[in-house]
Amino acid sequence: MRYLIPLMDEPFIKRYVKTENLHYLDQVSKEGRGVVLMGGHLGNYHLSVNALRIMGYPVTMIKGGSPRRPKYRKIQYYDQTHNTIFTHAPSFQKDFKQRMVETLKSGGIIYHPGGDAAEGRVKESTLFFGMEMGFPTAVVHLAHQANAAILPFIHFYQRGEITLIFKEPIDDHWKRGEEEYRRVVKEFANILESYITTYPEQYMGIYGPTLLAHSYRSHQNKNNMRGEEREKK
Repeated sequence: MRYLIPLMDEPFIKRYVKTENLHYLDQVSKEGRGVVLMGGHLGNYHLSVNALRIMGYPVTMIKGGSPRRPKYRKIQYYDQTHNTIFTHAPSFQKDFKQRMVETLKSGGIIYHPGGDAAEGRVKESTLFFGMEMGFPTAVVHLAHQANAAILPFIHFYQRGEITLIFKEPIDDHWKRGEEEYRRVVKEFANILESYITTYPEQYMGIYGPTLLAHSYRSHQNKNNMRGEEREKK
């Protein structure tokens, strides 16, 4: 990935990148609204985001951690501070929440890869694979503050090709204010679940800090405790 991204150009996009419903993103951008592309742990988001950038969409990506200094900038890809919001290094530039709101208010595009993350102080609960789970709403709140649109964004890397799938906005122009948060979370969860079910091999969330991983580990711990109790008896 690090060596491929610097080689990506327009001929690469024409040959290896497919899009579905790109008009949803174009339509919101023409309205002058900012956009949050809400994704989960599907596919390879570095390839997808950089493909979008080459296509002319200046996407700013949210990423945990701090910026890294590349040794070989020309031949290796590393996330750069001008188009990445590093949430663990707010002192590096402005406060990261303020930067998100300013980017969205100016009509920018932010990619949020953690729509299914287990972290988050404030959450909305909805059914996800038959279980009640709390989805983080921090970025939803910031999108509301900026009156930005939220588009579910699904992307795959299959057999050497990148597929970018855009869904229609699910924010409904924030007509009901914060009451929209629950519906936004529910619709995103339904879309994400349908793609995970269809393309389970693309989902990496069972290994990372995701809701499904948290649920899996919780059940595993409970089963281990039951096993220990049976052994004591």
